[in-house]
Amino acid sequence: MSQTKHQQILSFIEGLAVGSKVSVRFIAKELDVSEGTAYRAIKEAENKGYVRSIPKVGTIRIEGAKERRIEDLTLREVSQIAEGIVLCGFESLDNSPNKFLIAAMELDAMERYLEDNSLCIVGNRHDAQLLALQKGSPLLITGGFEPQEDIIQLAKANHLAIIQTPYDTFAVTTMINRALYDRLIEKELILVEDIMVKDVNYLTTRATVGDWHELSQQTTHSRFPVVDEENIVVGMITAIDVAGAEMNTSVVEVMNPNPYVVGREDSVTHISRIMLWEGWEIAAVVDQGVLIGIISLQDVLEAYQQIQKQPQFGETVDNLILSGFRYVEDPEYLTIEGEITRFMINEFGSASPGVLVTLMNMAGYIALRKQYRLDAITENFTFYQLQPIPVGTEVRITVKLLLVAKKHCNIEIDVYSNNQLLAKALMTARMGDKKVS
Repeated sequence: MSQTKHQQILSFIEGLAVGSKVSVRFIAKELDVSEGTAYRAIKEAENKGYVRSIPKVGTIRIEGAKERRIEDLTLREVSQIAEGIVLCGFESLDNSPNKFLIAAMELDAMERYLEDNSLCIVGNRHDAQLLALQKGSPLLITGGFEPQEDIIQLAKANHLAIIQTPYDTFAVTTMINRALYDRLIEKELILVEDIMVKDVNYLTTRATVGDWHELSQQTTHSRFPVVDEENIVVGMITAIDVAGAEMNTSVVEVMNPNPYVVGREDSVTHISRIMLWEGWEIAAVVDQGVLIGIISLQDVLEAYQQIQKQPQFGETVDNLILSGFRYVEDPEYLTIEGEITRFMINEFGSASPGVLVTLMNMAGYIALRKQYRLDAITENFTFYQLQPIPVGTEVRITVKLLLVAKKHCNIEIDVYSNNQLLAKALMTARMGDKKVS
């Protein structure tokens, strides 16, 4: 099928050199189209990430960013969250780390977890910094420590970023985890744009039933949107519509002129009900009437199945630390149990204080959610007792809600091993506005 004018403009813009200026008048003149058509195509190019409008400069062709999951953070975003200084590797700041690794373990254990493009969160351990760079991992150096010159040179040679932050490791991981959590909270609803198919097969109003048969054979599909010369959706055509029609019959004569169309930001939950109730197997996704994608009932069902397999909360730092712990039935306190593993320890072979704070802090949150269905934000966390806890120790964390008021709560948290008290803390938190289910 020949391209529409709208698609021709998008292809033309995509082929421009990065940095080229793009304007309505330029596009209209170069491709001999109306300024209205040029404007709509430029706006669509901006949505697709081909161009960006810059104040006092104009619209510029840019390098399209790779699509990424909502839970992905780029190194640039990590540096902003951690209020860090980028020491080198500026060219790689738009990369998203595959995972985060806290360098709180011996080198041989750390080597098993390191992989290309994982972000290593590390303090002033020169050996850990060196190993991470050798494995292709950029560095987030905590505590405001300055890396040695050989570390800087190795990172530059391997085009890896080094970010320096004034905060300690626990504070940084908490900040990153909160950013991930907030981003996921904003994405509680699945939107059409999350699951729609963007590479759409379609027919134009100039097509015939013969063209439908040809496209159906090529794609093995039987349902196609019909668009006009400006890529506006005007109908939907299926195998039922073309049954018995002559090959030279225009698709306009047999198509359904009232197709089900949805917007990219429509809730999948909402549109799935309509598709089920009204018998729609497919819907065209439009932006100001222009076709930008397609979504089927099968896409919706598969999305829900995927969500059940992989919950929205994803692999945040808190979840990784908590992954080895289990809930224990206790009539008096909320209790969780688990083992202090090698990746939770510091250079002395005992549980890192930061990891312990995370475990105890999250146990407090779980207790609030379980008993009162409340969310909270930690305001203060104070250790009253802390003993070294060796790697491999099975610990039991108990939570006692001392005071739960309208705006604040006080929580006492204890860590035991074989009935011996190893750590004790008081956590004060401010209630969030949102109830959780």
